[in-house]
Amino acid sequence: MNEIKIREYVQNQLSRAPFLLKSYIQDELGNKYLPRNIFIRIKKILNDFLKGEKTIRIIAIPGLRGVGKTTLLAQLFFEIFPKYQKQLLYISVDEIVNTLKSDLQTVLEEYQNILDTSFEKLEENVFIFIDEIHYDKNWPSVLKSIYDKSKNVFIICTGSSALSLQSTPDLARRVIFEKLYPMSFTEYILLKTKNLSLKDKNIKPKFPPKGLKEKIKNALFYSSDAKICFSTLKKLKKEKNNYWIGIDRLEINRYLKLGTMPFSLTIKDENLTLRLINELIDKVIKKDLLELEKFSIDTIEKIKNILLMTAGSDEVSITSLARNLADISINTLIDVFDALEKAEMLIRVYPYGSVYKKVRKPSKYYFMSPSLRYALLSVVEGELAFEKYKGKYLEDIISLYLYREFTQKGISPLFYDSAKGGANFILQVGKRKIVIEIGFGNKGTKQVEYSLKKTKGDYGLVISESELSLHNNIIKVPLDYFLLM
Repeated sequence: MNEIKIREYVQNQLSRAPFLLKSYIQDELGNKYLPRNIFIRIKKILNDFLKGEKTIRIIAIPGLRGVGKTTLLAQLFFEIFPKYQKQLLYISVDEIVNTLKSDLQTVLEEYQNILDTSFEKLEENVFIFIDEIHYDKNWPSVLKSIYDKSKNVFIICTGSSALSLQSTPDLARRVIFEKLYPMSFTEYILLKTKNLSLKDKNIKPKFPPKGLKEKIKNALFYSSDAKICFSTLKKLKKEKNNYWIGIDRLEINRYLKLGTMPFSLTIKDENLTLRLINELIDKVIKKDLLELEKFSIDTIEKIKNILLMTAGSDEVSITSLARNLADISINTLIDVFDALEKAEMLIRVYPYGSVYKKVRKPSKYYFMSPSLRYALLSVVEGELAFEKYKGKYLEDIISLYLYREFTQKGISPLFYDSAKGGANFILQVGKRKIVIEIGFGNKGTKQVEYSLKKTKGDYGLVISESELSLHNNIIKVPLDYFLLM
């Protein structure tokens, strides 16, 4: 009976997937959504496969809930539909496991029956799009088996942020992981202006200048000294200013509030968006965290409160949290924060210094998206939630950008100065140490000077609303530069 049910499911997916996925790529009027930057990279790999370059045959897209993984999968699906519609399967492992009470291996075996050939005997290309693959515990062995059997099967799958952590070393050699992050400011502006242009022909989509991101990144983090960093940024000022023409500076506030989450662009009601983000947080806690750790029901019920306490704190001391939360041990709290970090709800920043200091001193935790912090704090702070914690949302964005650009294979080169009066971040790029302080308004250099001297750093950056200027070996960098990175 179950075999018949699985066969019906696969047959239905082959016929209904285009109709199901169309709602993810366009609005109710049929206007197509612009793809994110990651789309171009994956499309190139897909096109290389179509041209006969078949070394890369599996792409995994991990990411936080709500950042647009299913939309990306749908946009890639329609890149090859309808030319390959008979050899194109889209499946959701959440449905397979939780609704059909089956597994990925069984569904793919049934698909081979429908193809009337096994994967190893395929003579033409087949494409399999798999959503939420992490719901099947055996997904690494299933994908490895397909990769080893056939060069004619191309797989794109999405999953939780911890997808790459669950991968086996064997599979990691066969899979390209392309992580999808919350939206950058330039993505936010591009998608927003694209939506507005559909209603007003006088508005044009705002594309970022080609190559400007890399130029700013290289200037900020790969200059040999502060003078070169400053002079390079100065040369980029005109290009930077041209981008900002026509952009209301209040868009920065809107971006910090909700703009990192793509779905916020199509919802006019801020309260509805906040409710959806809080529901998203609940799903991460009640579904994704259980994929990483076996927490008790009592612990799961307390995690939202732990996140709320984290949202209003500068540093998180596990010991003091344990005192404030009844019936939860220090060891359990350590596991909770470890799981939240793996699920990429939080970005952990260790104190700078020796291993002993990293253990003894509390870590700082930033939210992967400031929208998560804002949604949590709005529950208790209401309309005060933004202005009261505005600096924290900015720190979240800066930490997201630095995490996105510099974290490699789970290893972060980002630290903070735990001493009183120390800087927000110390970034180690190769042998170079760059001290970074963040703030709204005209932020001073005192904290950077202190941490530069203490850490023997190369140069410092103060990212704020100040004008671009050089102060010995510290550059004051306007926020409107950094947001273009």
